[in-house]
Amino acid sequence: MRYFLLLTCFLLSTSSNAVSLKPNAPSRYVVQHGDTLWSISSRYLQHPWEWKQLWRSNPSIKNPNKLYAGAVLALGYSQQKPYLKVLSNGTVKLSPSPRAEGLDGLIPPVPLGEIRPFLNESLILDEDVLVKAPYVVAYMGERMLGGQGDEVYVKGLHSSKELPEGGSIGYSIFRAGKNYVDPKTKKLLGYKANLVGYGELVAGGEPATILLTNINQGIRQMDRVLINNSPEFEISFEPQTPTVTVKGFIIEMPGSMPSGNSQQAAGEVIVLNLGAVDGINPGDVLGIYGRIRTVKDPQNPSASITLPPERIGEAMIFRTFTKTSFALIVRSIRAVYLSDTVTNP
Repeated sequence: MRYFLLLTCFLLSTSSNAVSLKPNAPSRYVVQHGDTLWSISSRYLQHPWEWKQLWRSNPSIKNPNKLYAGAVLALGYSQQKPYLKVLSNGTVKLSPSPRAEGLDGLIPPVPLGEIRPFLNESLILDEDVLVKAPYVVAYMGERMLGGQGDEVYVKGLHSSKELPEGGSIGYSIFRAGKNYVDPKTKKLLGYKANLVGYGELVAGGEPATILLTNINQGIRQMDRVLINNSPEFEISFEPQTPTVTVKGFIIEMPGSMPSGNSQQAAGEVIVLNLGAVDGINPGDVLGIYGRIRTVKDPQNPSASITLPPERIGEAMIFRTFTKTSFALIVRSIRAVYLSDTVTNP
């Protein structure tokens, strides 16, 4: 009996760690242009966030933890557990004589076209630095908006009359957006800042003069000017399960119309009230659950029954801030709404 119990416990522990391989998972797959880690993982796994459990890096391959178009993936088994291994990363041999095709770029975790505007052009700041930041006070000439190639005057930027030795200073120009507030605790989560342009210092002083080198929108008075010192965004994360238990809410849908019925679907970006302080990291996949519904008891119409929350999709975190994060909806079976719940998948 003791042996049977030990064997049962062992089988349960190993099965709980087993990945959910699809029955039609391909034995080999050549990575295509336009693939993402999520789409490749979805070919093999019922739960694509188990990618790291399936993946086995090959030390003999250059950049073994990264995939490129043309990579050949092979499905294998070790002690009855499936694993995926890259045989050749971006090198394709053609007969009758072999030749190598060049690498066309790293396979991203999610479609970059969907999230690119949120990689460098939007920030959620921990402190209200925009209120204290230098700001545009006027334009050179009698313009109503600042455009590319125009010069603008900025108050509070640079006290020196001379440019620093060694070249120009680059700045990002932001416009204040909404303040993010937790829907439950009502505590402030951060301050939204939308990038509207870039500039370089032409002359110091009070006010200083900035040349607008590139703009996304016409530059207005009171737009804020911050020095370019943000680190480059790292995109080489992988789908994974959060390492901690989390529960949060969707607090904004940037692509939706501002109304109470704002909704999104797969391929859209959402903002969550979860961030680095909650243990969230880029690549974490969260389940999305619809609003809790109540229905009348068909046997007793005067009574109501609360239904359990329904799983309606998944979202992958791609950028984190201290108390908030950006996520991409990677799957949805119906519309996702503002204030829907997100938690471990």
